[in-house]
Order: sequence, then structure tokens, then C-alpha cells
Amino acid sequence: MLQLVVALVLSAHLVLVDIAMAAPLASVWFEWRPPRGCELLADRLALTLARLSIWALVAGMLLGGLLLALRWTSDDRAYFDALAAVPASRLWFAGAELIFSWACLAAYAARWHRWARWRVVHRLLAVAAASNLLLHFPALFTIVSILGKRPELWGEVLDRAAYQHMLLDGEVLARVTHIWLAAFVTTGVVVMVLAGRLAGGADSCRLVERGAWLALVPALLELPAGWWLASQIPEAQRLPLLGDDLLATGLFAASILLALWLMHLLAGIALGDHEPRQVGRCVATLLAIMLLMVSTRFRWHEVPANRAAMASPAAVRAAADILHPLEVAFQ
Repeated sequence: MLQLVVALVLSAHLVLVDIAMAAPLASVWFEWRPPRGCELLADRLALTLARLSIWALVAGMLLGGLLLALRWTSDDRAYFDALAAVPASRLWFAGAELIFSWACLAAYAARWHRWARWRVVHRLLAVAAASNLLLHFPALFTIVSILGKRPELWGEVLDRAAYQHMLLDGEVLARVTHIWLAAFVTTGVVVMVLAGRLAGGADSCRLVERGAWLALVPALLELPAGWWLASQIPEAQRLPLLGDDLLATGLFAASILLALWLMHLLAGIALGDHEPRQVGRCVATLLAIMLLMVSTRFRWHEVPANRAAMASPAAVRAAADILHPLEVAFQ
């Protein structure tokens, strides 16, 4: 039951942080390059995205704290041992970066009309907030996740050189790329929902189509990015996803099939089929993908952990004690 709660909270957390990371850039895009004839509606949409990104960041932070509390309650020692391996200065710096990003987003939304003549400076606030979130936090938590599967690194704090070396690790780079693309897919779907609620007739439909393109392009790029990520995962950890564990394989396969279905829906909307029910299907499909991916992650982490426990020295000695009488009997 606790794992189900954690999976739901983590799925909501990922959606919120995706919006916080990519929505400011989408806001700048719609304000800077609106579709011809849709300037007023695009400006309203851009301002809504700016305000939404603020609340998404705050809610994402709160759910992140809740996730830490749930992990502590479940005695997830591996995660906290991995977190302890990250330099404390890096964690304090991450807190300062969150405050900086929130302040930039708040100023970007609050000064929307007052800085109309200073649009370049105004846009830089959103770019600074989004780039700060995109560059630092996916890499930080990816490193923590990978450290959780490398017990040989527990008990000692990574120095600056070791941390920077991990930033260039192939698995870290592949995961971060996957997170970036997912953030823009999520934001594109959010744009479709918000644009569909604008009372602009054909003009709002054009904004919906642009949101579909914003989601479709990174969704298509997820195909080679996913292949790259799969090639970077150690073979022992990749096997459960490729048939070694039926549940993990089933969850993973279902998420891939739904991702392909999402691309089909997005392509239809981008080409003009922007009925509200189509947008609703995109939202439902995206949320299902998130939940399936999170469930796959939980199962994927369980199987190698079980294997590691079976391969521990104590387990090997216990197995040897059981098999030794049989060896003697057959000699």
C-alpha cells in the first residue's frame, strides 16, 4: 500500500517539475513568436504558463519533501546512503538554486505588463529560471538514483572531481536527456489544455496545434533517447526489463505502447484534429505513461536488489552450508 502511495505521489511530482522546468521557455516562445493573428490570445496563454510554472515549482517542492518523508518512513536506507554520498555543499547550493528559480519566475509573471518595453530583460528571467532547473536538478537526482545502486560508493562523500566525473557518466547523460524531453512533452500537453479553454475560435485551435507540435517533436526524440538510455544501463539491471522479470517487462512494454499511442494522438492534433476529446485522450495517456514508468522503476529497482541480496556473502555461505552435505553424499 505504501509503495502505491509513493508511486502516485512520485508521478504527480514528476508532472509538476516537468511543467516548472519547461513551461517558462514555452511562455517565452508564445510571447516572442505568437502565431500570426493570435497575438492577444498567445499573450494570455504565455502569462498563464508563467503563473502556472510558479505554482508547479512550489507544489513540486512540497511533494518532493513528502516523498523524502515517505522514503524515511519506509526505511529506504539505500536512497539516504546515496544522498549522503553527495557533498553537503552541493545540496545546500541546490536549495539556493530553487529559491533563485522561484524568484525569477515570480518576477517574470509579476512584471509582465510593467516591463513591456524591456522584453529582452523580461524574457531572460524566465530563461534563467528554466535553465537553472533543467541543468542542475535532473542531473543531481539522477546521480542520487545511480548511487543507490552502487553500494561500493556508500559511506564516503564524493569529492568535487568525482561528482563532476559522474556528471559525464553515460547513464547520467542519457537519463538527463530523457527527463528534458519528457518535460517538453508534458508542457506541450498542458499548452493544448490551456489553449483549448481560450475563447478564441480558430485562433485558439492554432495554439492547440502549436502545443501539439511542442509535445510531438520531443516525444519522437524520446525513441532514440530511450535506445541510448537502454544501452547505457548495466546489463544485469537491463535484464528485468527485457523478459527476465515478467511484471517489470509487462509494465515497461505497456508504457512503450502507450507512448506510441500518444505520438499518434499528438500527430493528429498537430495536423488539425483538435477536438476536445482528443486533447483529453492525450492527457489521460500521458498520466498513464507516467504511472506505468514509475511502477516500472519501482519493480526494476526491486529485482536487482533481490539478486544482490541473494548474491551477498552471507547468502552464498548459507547456500554452501546447505549444499555441502549433498556434495559429500555424491563423492
